[in-house]
Amino acid sequence: MENYQVLLYYCYVPIENVIEYRDEHHLFCLKNDLLGRVIVAPEGLNGTISGSVANCKKYMNWLNADSRFSKIDFKVENVPQHAFKKLYVRVKKEIVHSELGVNPLVQTGKHLEPNELKSMLNDPDVVLVDMRSNYEHSIGKFKNAVTFDMENLRDLPDHMNEIEHLKDKKVVTYCTGGIKCEKASAYLIKRGFSNVYQLHGGIIKYGIEADGEDFEGKCYVFDNRLIT
Repeated sequence: MENYQVLLYYCYVPIENVIEYRDEHHLFCLKNDLLGRVIVAPEGLNGTISGSVANCKKYMNWLNADSRFSKIDFKVENVPQHAFKKLYVRVKKEIVHSELGVNPLVQTGKHLEPNELKSMLNDPDVVLVDMRSNYEHSIGKFKNAVTFDMENLRDLPDHMNEIEHLKDKKVVTYCTGGIKCEKASAYLIKRGFSNVYQLHGGIIKYGIEADGEDFEGKCYVFDNRLIT
């Protein structure tokens, strides 16, 4: 019986006093037996947490009750036990390391819901671009997607020459949960791409809501599981 859940989420929103908020967040997780990884940064939150169904619900309600995080879109998976062994709540400069010099709160690609992307897959003007690492796209990716030989999102500028010829296409960026594409799509716009989209909720949400159509292979997630 699956009495536990894994929550995957992110939220770009300004956070002041990040150290104090980190301590508050850490204490809440400790009190409610929540394990996993949470990054707190001046630009927002990024978390992958596991716990009992009841404690995960309490955690989601706690975050949503804060006006800064009221619109967090949680991706929830039922699992038989804790997916993590430890808890890390850390302060960092960015919630996803990129060094791209963009702010998704100012400008980012148009969000596509999974079924919207599904309806566009046969459009010859649509090009899917994978913003994940070599390992991630080697075990699974969208059919005919463009991939880069990179280990981190901060390497994206080194690969822009590979897609410069696509500036007149509808470019759809995607990643595991959507967080990288907030910045990757913003960077493409900064570099002169005019018709840029991103898959809202990433591959995980697409698998849940659109049956994973045209995604070939498996999706690597942060607790080292592979999702079909």
